[in-house]
Amino acid sequence: MKVLLLQEMSGVHTNLASGLRELGVNVDLACNGDGFKRYNSDINLGSINGGFNSHLERAKKQIELSSNFDLYDVIQTISPSPFYTGLKYFLEQRLLKSRAKKIYIAAGSDSIYRNHVKELEYFPPHNWDEKVKGYNVFKSQLLRFDEVIPVCWEYEYAMKKAGINCQRIVPFPINLTEHQVVRNNSNAKIIVYHPLNRVNLNFDFKGTLLIEKAFELLRENYSDIADFISKGNMTHQEYNEFTNSVDIVVDQTYSYSYGMSGAIGLAKGQVVLSGQESVTKNSGHYVDSPVLNFKPEVQDIYNKIEKLIIDRKLIQDLSEKSRMFAEEYHCHIKVAAQYLDIYQSDNL
Repeated sequence: MKVLLLQEMSGVHTNLASGLRELGVNVDLACNGDGFKRYNSDINLGSINGGFNSHLERAKKQIELSSNFDLYDVIQTISPSPFYTGLKYFLEQRLLKSRAKKIYIAAGSDSIYRNHVKELEYFPPHNWDEKVKGYNVFKSQLLRFDEVIPVCWEYEYAMKKAGINCQRIVPFPINLTEHQVVRNNSNAKIIVYHPLNRVNLNFDFKGTLLIEKAFELLRENYSDIADFISKGNMTHQEYNEFTNSVDIVVDQTYSYSYGMSGAIGLAKGQVVLSGQESVTKNSGHYVDSPVLNFKPEVQDIYNKIEKLIIDRKLIQDLSEKSRMFAEEYHCHIKVAAQYLDIYQSDNL
């Protein structure tokens, strides 16, 4: 079997490619590095920088890749718009007409997600004009895919609301050998970390403004025992090294389930605060998750973090549960085996 993983999102395809290869699958990862995160790829899809030469490079590389689509048994994209804008329609048609099984990972802010997530009690801010433009076109394209795989509850919810027949939720893959548990000195300050991934906080996807306000209040009372850090714009290697010293990851508060940063925190044996609403567990998704759910409210964020930093034993207990949970659900080889089952399924 030969698989093309098209584009990247926070290491999902990088980790999945590693797991698939360990299972004997021939995999090519084609991406542009996911921006500042600088993930490596087997097939470089060109620089995302501006300028005529960069545009020309992207167009050339992606046309060349599209001419080889029929060499693959499976083509899987994690981006709703994986191709160069100027050739978007042409390249999408090449993909849809190829002999490969076509799979879409629902993990990003596509028009179907944006359209339906606002039906929930709370949701990330978006540019809502965008969702009107592409909803029907994107839906018609997905209906021509062989399978849609959601990575968490919100994406499953949105796809089903749109009438898209989707697979079961498949967890984020994490290469556990690259993310080890690092125990910090028990006398050291507790490190509470919020990973930034948005520059424009008018569309504050993670609830950074609320988390920062809670951090300000916590600093006033607990700066002697804990540091509260918000940091972003790191390559994935820098991120991995930096988070080795973290005790608590405060991920995203507008969500009903956690994202890739939360999954990495679990793999490192860290306490993760993020979305983990009961509805996700009631649906059978991560019933035994150690992730601590919090609401998009400053006081709730404050209270959840305060409880942890005044009780180191609680951090230690949850840390052990986090790593065990990651080994059970997020191991890249176990997750890759689930994808391989889908690739080989006769239902496609």
